Amino acid sequence: MDIQFHISTDEQAINPICDFTYSWCLNCGLSEQEATKFTIAVSELITDIILFAYPDKSQGFFELTFRQTLSDIELIASEVGEPFDPDKHRYNAQEAIKEGNFEGAGLRIIRRFTDEFLFINRGKEGKEFRLQKSVDVHKIDKLLELSRAEKPKEPEDTVSEISYNIKQIVPRDAEDIAKLIYRTYEYSYTKEDLYFPKKIEQTLAGKEKLGVITRSDKGEALGYFAILKKSDSNIAEVGEAVVSPRYRKKGIMSGMMEHLIRVAREHHFDALFGKAVTIHPVSQRVNKKFGFVSAGLMLLETQNVVFKGFDEDYPQPVSVVIDVLPLKHATSKEIYLPKKYHDILLETYNLLDIPITPKQHEYYKMAEKSDAELTINYADSTALIVVKKYGPDFRSVLREMLNSLIEQEDPNAVYLDLPLENSATPVQLGQLDGLGFFYCGLAPYFHNESDYLRLQRICIPFNFDLVDVHSEFGQHIKSFITDEYSKHT
Repeated sequence: MDIQFHISTDEQAINPICDFTYSWCLNCGLSEQEATKFTIAVSELITDIILFAYPDKSQGFFELTFRQTLSDIELIASEVGEPFDPDKHRYNAQEAIKEGNFEGAGLRIIRRFTDEFLFINRGKEGKEFRLQKSVDVHKIDKLLELSRAEKPKEPEDTVSEISYNIKQIVPRDAEDIAKLIYRTYEYSYTKEDLYFPKKIEQTLAGKEKLGVITRSDKGEALGYFAILKKSDSNIAEVGEAVVSPRYRKKGIMSGMMEHLIRVAREHHFDALFGKAVTIHPVSQRVNKKFGFVSAGLMLLETQNVVFKGFDEDYPQPVSVVIDVLPLKHATSKEIYLPKKYHDILLETYNLLDIPITPKQHEYYKMAEKSDAELTINYADSTALIVVKKYGPDFRSVLREMLNSLIEQEDPNAVYLDLPLENSATPVQLGQLDGLGFFYCGLAPYFHNESDYLRLQRICIPFNFDLVDVHSEFGQHIKSFITDEYSKHT
């Protein structure tokens, strides 16, 4: 039989829950001593949930399920608070004696006073704790007498002054990174791996990303920023940028960006690029401050996410500005600019200070068959098609891909990358007439260190007025796209 409770994170709930737990244990057949131990374990668990699971909320909620069978009892606690890794909170008896540091003591009590204690990380669905006790038990060790750490003071909504330092991330930062993601996005962030501290730890140990973390002088994690290398080119995306809402507008984001650019240069990347959301101009302003140039505008690029601290109700998937920062002095390369987009592409190259030699249309030899790579982003409901070779079947291959995508996946948007260093691109662009594609922007170095013209097709209703673009050239790109989009609709 199950008994379920929906409980708010109010300290006044602790005593009634413990009273119920003790009576329930006795009714299930436990002795007074064992009922006391199990109640203490439950008290430790719910106290930690109430005090620490929702640090930036005045009130949260969690679920308790009391379950009884013929041979044992079980309590299941479920909550969707901050990510948590119990392995990072081990009790150290020596530190407790010498320094009065009782971190992990509560978890040790729970393990000692139950027959089995399970922790289950369910990602966006939150966390689950299971405490089990056999009804017919033998005597166990005496009660573990440990003092609980003093309850931390409630944080203020804003922080006036803060002293902090920025360091490169290491595997032991994984839990704090997950917490920062939660504090900024709750469970709406599309990269679900960032809610699993152990997965973050594995990624950092494998050096799959480079990043920095900002900590206060007291060790509190305030911000996290990472660059992620593209798998098919020597460039990296400036992404996974978060600053705890209470510490925004303190220069933390700018400090982390400066550090990351220096790291990227040390690793000899050709360029950095970022996808700055157009819900608000904050990230766009940071990019512009550090020399990034707006090179494109991707409409409906990501599903709507919740930003704590930004209260607007955004009614459509979020568009992003592609901001690019070249990191090396490249030699001039031959580029075939389609007449339709010649001026805006050339202007983008000039602003990026990437030297090119525009080439006129010339004779080209096509491949026997077209080669195009399709990648579907199921989380954001988008797709990207990268053209590698043109063949006589180019239009039919592309049309079949589109029809299949729209029928089976129903995407919000489809993006198409055409190689600008391929002499066939200006002519083959004409094969797209009637397929609904229009301008998106320039994607320099995006695949195999080569430059691409990115086009886009929007599959759902869309409102340009909701797109906030900060830079002057970004606004020019938006105006150009708006005009072309209106012709297609």
